[in-house]
Amino acid sequence: MYNQNSVGGYSVADGVDGRLMGKTLGYLVLLLAIVMVGSVIGVTMGSWGLWGGFILAIAGTIMVSRRMQSASKALGWGILTAIGLGMVISSVLWYVILYQGPMLMTTIGALLLALLLSAAVVAWVPWDFSKLGPILFIGLVILVISGLLSFILPSMTGLVMSNVYNIAGIVIFTGYLMVDFSIMRYRGRTFPSDGLAVVLAVSLLVDIVNLFLFLLRLGRR
Repeated sequence: MYNQNSVGGYSVADGVDGRLMGKTLGYLVLLLAIVMVGSVIGVTMGSWGLWGGFILAIAGTIMVSRRMQSASKALGWGILTAIGLGMVISSVLWYVILYQGPMLMTTIGALLLALLLSAAVVAWVPWDFSKLGPILFIGLVILVISGLLSFILPSMTGLVMSNVYNIAGIVIFTGYLMVDFSIMRYRGRTFPSDGLAVVLAVSLLVDIVNLFLFLLRLGRR
């Protein structure tokens, strides 16, 4: 088990830096609100909003970690990421809000359960879950390739394959939640930085949005 860092005597059992956790959750709530604003922008732009949002989300996600030393600069890129994500999911989100309210509530409930369970596992198990990052990345690459192949191979569009795809996505992004919670718990003390809370909030936001979409897809099946 990974109980001690290579710099000092901090143990995982010592818990989370309260200031880092508070800032991260505060930024996360702000970014979730901005996602809703982005979804309104995406609806008004139609198909252009999807591609524009995708570009914004990718660029913002890449740049936010490069501005970690400055909270204000990192937040600027985080806001662009949130707007982009909102634009990408706008059509799906508003369709579910307007026409499938019960499914939306079920999906949100499942999402909250995944968040709580992920946080509980990281809190109770004295191990650095960020070590799962490389494995999860490989799984994510396979997931993306599978999604692209589904446009070409009809055999991959059946109900069983679709369910397997969605469950795999849920597992991968739940794993990424555990990675981010573990970074907040352990490496936040090892790598103090003004913008770390913003970077963690953006990373959690990306996990939450993707997990929401996979849960929604699985529920609609």
